[in-house]
Amino acid sequence: MRKNRRIFNGRSFWAGFFCAVLMLCATLAGAFYLLSSQGVTVYLDSEEVARLVRDQVILQARQDLPQLIAGAKAQIPAIVEEEMREQLNSDRMEIAGFVFRVPDELMAQLKKNMQDNVENATAEILDGIDTDEVALQFGEDVYHMVRETMQGELHGQSFEIMAFDRLPVLVRVNVK
Repeated sequence: MRKNRRIFNGRSFWAGFFCAVLMLCATLAGAFYLLSSQGVTVYLDSEEVARLVRDQVILQARQDLPQLIAGAKAQIPAIVEEEMREQLNSDRMEIAGFVFRVPDELMAQLKKNMQDNVENATAEILDGIDTDEVALQFGEDVYHMVRETMQGELHGQSFEIMAFDRLPVLVRVNVK
């Protein structure tokens, strides 16, 4: 029986190997040439991006608005007191051209009543805010702003980036 042995020819192997490497390099060079001269177009869906941002804003606003309102309600007494001090700093009143001095006890009671009324009215206003409705409105406003910004600022823009820190690639943005 005769065995067929293949004889390894190193010269033809290396010639084939180098041809394959050269073809790979030529293909990569052609691809990089096309990328750098023609560029790449990136398609962005403004509807989807705006929807994602809107949903996150609504979620965050629903979490933060009650805390924000509670913080504002806690600051009301200090703010009202500061404003009242500036408004009622004189113990003299003028009514129909007559100026008279208001007794200290009456002035203190007047300040206290006015301060309580303003604090209560402001607290009622803040309590009446529908945080879900405000959060939804924030979300819708952000949705429209993101869509308009993407259409106006990004659509049709071209950027040149450096691939591998050496090869310039033109990237065009197309917003749907």
